Amino acid sequence: MLTDSDPPAADLPEKEFFAPEWTCLPWTPWIPFSADKAGFHQVPTEPGLYRIRATGKPHLMYIGETKKPLHQRLLDLRMELKACGQMPWSDPHAESPALWAWQDAEGLEYECSAAPLDASTSVRRGMESYLLYRYRQEQGVSPACSFGRFHPRYRRSTERKANLRGGRLVEGQQDNPAAGPSYPPLVPMGGPGEPGWMGLTWSSGIALTPEQVPAAPAGPGVFVLTDSATREIVLIGQSGNCAKRLAELGRRSWERRVLLVSVYIPEKVLLPHQLRETETDLTGNFFEYYKKSPEFQFRALP
Repeated sequence: MLTDSDPPAADLPEKEFFAPEWTCLPWTPWIPFSADKAGFHQVPTEPGLYRIRATGKPHLMYIGETKKPLHQRLLDLRMELKACGQMPWSDPHAESPALWAWQDAEGLEYECSAAPLDASTSVRRGMESYLLYRYRQEQGVSPACSFGRFHPRYRRSTERKANLRGGRLVEGQQDNPAAGPSYPPLVPMGGPGEPGWMGLTWSSGIALTPEQVPAAPAGPGVFVLTDSATREIVLIGQSGNCAKRLAELGRRSWERRVLLVSVYIPEKVLLPHQLRETETDLTGNFFEYYKKSPEFQFRALP
């Protein structure tokens, strides 16, 4: 289980991702979810980034971003986790069911730390990807509740509209596959768009057109779309069926630009959360390299 080998709180090693200056953001002190009203008012009222850990554990449970005031976002989250004896819905806070499941299974108590970042959605979400990428580089795995990861003995609640409440699996039911291991963090190699970027063997670029896309590799994988004129990556994506996804993207206008697509299909079939981890490693490295997100990464596609 997640906590079997964790050292006692007094013996926790110093972790970069716990530090107040991690990635040069102005993080608040760690504030318990159980803090009183005055204590919780240390959480900023601006939009920004936040990180959540379980008290006394040497890892993060979740890294997130919000365009809402951080104080309101985290106040709502802690209220969801203690409001009732059943798992919260997956909306509006996608991480709530996973945090609740670990809390219910092991009695975890949570703490949060936040950093204001009043920036565009593209910059804020790019920074979130960078933080997740950095965490994976430092820790070797993802936060326990990021990327849709989940407790092995619980099923997730749907969104409220679907009305299927999650909870503990009964004896004999198969473990939740979202509890599978993290995909190993990609190794920073080369620059974005180069043939061996991040240690992956990319296919040769082909035009993203209805005529050319059928030649794209099939299967679960990750891909990059590059502007043929500027040679800059404009989108990093992942799919359980790259050929189908690229066929859909090939029918878009892309503002009349000609895009090239390169694909990486791993030999081993990856779980959905492992594909998302790989996509985020690539996005985080791009953000580290250029201090921005790919043009179409976090906006509606043309």
